[in-house]
Amino acid sequence: MSEDAHARSSDDAPEPLYDVDVPTPSHAERARTLVAQISTGTLCTLAVDPDGYPYGSFVTVAFEDGDPILLISQLAEHTKNLTRDPRASLLVAESGYGDPLANGRVTMLGRCTRVEGDGASARAAFFAAHPNSKYYADFRDFAFWRLQVTSVRYIGGYGRMSW
Repeated sequence: MSEDAHARSSDDAPEPLYDVDVPTPSHAERARTLVAQISTGTLCTLAVDPDGYPYGSFVTVAFEDGDPILLISQLAEHTKNLTRDPRASLLVAESGYGDPLANGRVTMLGRCTRVEGDGASARAAFFAAHPNSKYYADFRDFAFWRLQVTSVRYIGGYGRMSW
């Protein structure tokens, strides 16, 4: 019997499908890159109703020093929820064709609080990402809020995930 050059013993690990000597981005680097490209997300707060169910709402977002900045109205349900309980999460997800679960997404968790003072740096970051928001940013019911990120969950598609 001749030995097949492609045969492996059952205890050998499969050969990688990539060059292991080429550096690849870490999950943290991939997560930062993904959120830098996305300007909308799902803000999840704890509802004011007596049962406190999670409440998800669509928001526009900008980033300052890694923290999401939101411009939200006090009339919005999520703002009422945050005023009562600042615990929140923000999901940003890549869009694309094909299987949506194969795309990347990042969930950031932390306390979301109103930006105090003039909020000049938060304001500048938000306006850079959403120039049209200048129209309504100074309405009395709007304010800038910051999600102070304490945990991040990255999912880069099937089988690629980490905290």
